[in-house]
Amino acid sequence: MLTAEGGDAFGQILVQGDNVIVPAAGNFYVGLCNQTPAFSDTLVSITTEPTSAGGYARQPLSRDATGWPNTNINVNGENLWRSAILTFAASGADFSDPFTRLFLCNVVSGTAGILFAYSGASPSEILILDGTSRDLIFEIFS
Repeated sequence: MLTAEGGDAFGQILVQGDNVIVPAAGNFYVGLCNQTPAFSDTLVSITTEPTSAGGYARQPLSRDATGWPNTNINVNGENLWRSAILTFAASGADFSDPFTRLFLCNVVSGTAGILFAYSGASPSEILILDGTSRDLIFEIFS
């Protein structure tokens, strides 16, 4: 689900070639959360992102064919862009909170950035335990 500010930002990147929102050679960042998304959400709205316990951190996703190698996929008449695999691993402790969704933004941490979109929800909560990892992908439909 694209957020309002995410849709505006993607438009600027697409039609104006905006390289400030996410530099051309820069990264998007993918985080974990357990949110019920709303179109008006911003990064401040995300209150369920895990803390840094267990080494949790948003994962970088390059804005190029390496970060988005699977493009032009058609699913039931909809275009799909699928990211590279992102690995979230817990070390030294469990992640502090379970998650059901991924989110895409333009900052490595904090709330002073743009929340572009949320993923669909997992059917159940996922908690990454100490010593384990989870491979995930982010998909955007248009």
